[in-house]
Amino acid sequence: MDRDTYAKNFAKRRESELDGQFRWMPRMYRAAASRLEKLEKQAERQFPRVFDRLDQARDAAGDSIPTWCWLPVAQVQQVLADHYPHRTTRAPGATGSGLAALAASDAARLQAIGAWRAAGRHMINIHDRTVLELRKAGDRMPADLPPRWPLQGLYVVSEAPNGALGAFLHLEWDEREQRAELRIAPDVAPTAALDRIPVQPLHLEGGTVTEAARRTVLTLQAGVDAVLGTETIPDISPGSAVDEAARMIAEKNAFWVAAADWLASDRVTPFDAAVMAGAEPAADWPPAKAPSTGRAPMLWLAGPAG
Repeated sequence: MDRDTYAKNFAKRRESELDGQFRWMPRMYRAAASRLEKLEKQAERQFPRVFDRLDQARDAAGDSIPTWCWLPVAQVQQVLADHYPHRTTRAPGATGSGLAALAASDAARLQAIGAWRAAGRHMINIHDRTVLELRKAGDRMPADLPPRWPLQGLYVVSEAPNGALGAFLHLEWDEREQRAELRIAPDVAPTAALDRIPVQPLHLEGGTVTEAARRTVLTLQAGVDAVLGTETIPDISPGSAVDEAARMIAEKNAFWVAAADWLASDRVTPFDAAVMAGAEPAADWPPAKAPSTGRAPMLWLAGPAG
């Protein structure tokens, strides 16, 4: 599919050509594509040429990074420190550790968007029936996700009253700890805003989402101690602050964990949504590589296999 002309398949004038039950699709595509374009432009305005520099860092890293990880967040932070030391997101009165936390947040957001870009700007809409099933999927943590992960970065998109909302899903490789993480970055602000995208890491270990969240909370606390030069002896007993934080994170993100697991399984069949709008030929999933031209996102409709 020619990505330079892909978006024309979802132009407003084409809506009347679709069966009524599918007219939501081009509206969702246009809204999501607009959000994503705004996020990319905001990132490039705050950090000029940042994605070029990050792609160069990924090329330089080569086989030292697993293929399923685009670029570890520590390396993204290093690029920001080397080239954009005065462009970190600021907050009134923030100094020292506060600025370090803001820089880490900037790096995490750029990693999410960069992985999605590098993979080819793919959006996936999950069938409503499957969404309901995934919401009841339970607490299992798929530690085997990395070798099954189809693309370095995905954007799961849904209809919304204002057009579309979504979430970036990608995998992180912690080089220092030699640990894989799933990273979830919801893009749900009323208006697309780079600084309003939170990024939730979850260790791919522990058996359950709750245990993965608990280990993640403890690691984050250890990181804070390292920055501040403090030493915290965490209370992990039932009802403790760590336990409550882990349960809250698990409840908030269990659906996204289940969605990532499903999207990386053989239980899903994504197909090129442009086919519904009359485009030919259909693209194959998963795409072999990112296109060298064209910025238009590609939309896939994901339903149960078979």
